Amino acid sequence: MDNILAQRDSNNNNNTSSVTKVLIYDGQGVMGSSVEGIEDTLNDSNNQNISAKNKFIYNTSSVINSNTLSGYDVLIMPGGEAADYLSNDEIDSNSIKQFVSSGKAYIGICAGAYAGSNYITGQQAGWGLAPDVNTISEDYEGLLQISTTSYGTKILNNSLTNIHMDSGPAMTTNNSQIVMATFADNNTGYINNPAIIGEAYGSGRVILSGPHPEMDPENPQLLTNMLLWVTKKIN
Repeated sequence: MDNILAQRDSNNNNNTSSVTKVLIYDGQGVMGSSVEGIEDTLNDSNNQNISAKNKFIYNTSSVINSNTLSGYDVLIMPGGEAADYLSNDEIDSNSIKQFVSSGKAYIGICAGAYAGSNYITGQQAGWGLAPDVNTISEDYEGLLQISTTSYGTKILNNSLTNIHMDSGPAMTTNNSQIVMATFADNNTGYINNPAIIGEAYGSGRVILSGPHPEMDPENPQLLTNMLLWVTKKIN
């Protein structure tokens, strides 16, 4: 495991009431710019004091199992190649499921969303961390708009937000109450389909995001609120 720790503002440490420990996958199939973006965004969140009562400490690991997950609150699976995630012997999906169901949390971005879903339509089963959600492959790369639902105001207050997409999934679900944001334009070909979903898994919480809050235009507020929501610091 790489010992990469989030930069922390020592002037703010005395005012910190809680620390969230984040493990970021950084192994086979990962997109390096997504990992770097997550690290930068967490650093920005800490330095800008976006969540005054919470700071983030993170590490990266190329291996995900019960040992590497021990002591963490959240696993983030970044963008990359979902097929590699699903076939990688260094990623133990049962350990991820046990981790989340025990009350911990999972954020899947792009490839991490594909992998965490119930099924990638026309391809293969995912890990089922969001059992009500199937993902749809699409090839759009660039900026698009997402629209926040009333449920999604927990993580994103703006009704319309520009965000980066890099062949991340559109999603389908029969449970509209878990949809946090939808595609507000037709750049992907899936206007009004879910773009970000938040669901319970056992005693834990899961967010799957097709778009990238950590890539240009970086949105530290959104990623911060995602982390606060999956760790039950906001409801």
